[in-house]
Amino acid sequence: MVAPHLGLAKLVEILPGIEIAADLPAVYIKPANAVVISDTHIGYEDEMASQGVFIPRVQKKRMIEAYTKALNYFKTRKLVVNGDVKHSFSRLTKQEREELSQIFTDLKEKDVDVTIIRGNHDNYLAQLAEKFDVRIEESLVFDNIVLYHGHTEVVPEKGKIYVIGHEHPRISIRDSLGFKRRFKAFLVVPLKEGATALVLPSTGIYQPGNDISLIRSNYLSPLIREHATLEKAKSYVIVEGEGIMEFPELELIKDLI
Repeated sequence: MVAPHLGLAKLVEILPGIEIAADLPAVYIKPANAVVISDTHIGYEDEMASQGVFIPRVQKKRMIEAYTKALNYFKTRKLVVNGDVKHSFSRLTKQEREELSQIFTDLKEKDVDVTIIRGNHDNYLAQLAEKFDVRIEESLVFDNIVLYHGHTEVVPEKGKIYVIGHEHPRISIRDSLGFKRRFKAFLVVPLKEGATALVLPSTGIYQPGNDISLIRSNYLSPLIREHATLEKAKSYVIVEGEGIMEFPELELIKDLI
């Protein structure tokens, strides 16, 4: 089965009130007039260096490119980071402080209204965020759309759309020789209670993701592990430089992933 290509410049309403476009790892929430990205993990490079693994510093550049393109595309000046804007659990590292200060300065100079939804990595951030008038919230609600990071327990309500991060979803496609190609993806998941989850891809380049599958225990979020109807879930795969491809329901491609 061939996945329909949604195209590089085409705007698609992935769920009512929520749009995706081009090859952006972002969604546009129409009732909020806001762009949402997730899991930027600023400071990851220094955390790895402390473990003796030295990698190029690219997370900041990646985040700035992602939100700049998305804000311009959707013509808005409202940005929500749906958790894990930083990486270290135990402190605010020097790299995190410096790079987040540069990012918050850039956003302030562009007159962008910024809200961070607290993720499980976002400790020791409040003082720095306050300095730049960046709000930190546990969740946001716009009509029937609920944004929260996804690491905590919630009881889904019928008709609600829960937009989460945390999972870093990707899809791995095997060819006839057994080789895999991996792509970041959005994942739309029906929930047993009559609600829907939309899982956002990670923005951070060093967060390649967790494989989308039918194995419930593979998922990090309690929302997906405990409430998802995974067989009916659909992925929207990001092909950088090309666009977004809509894949069939997972039960129809289980032999490919």
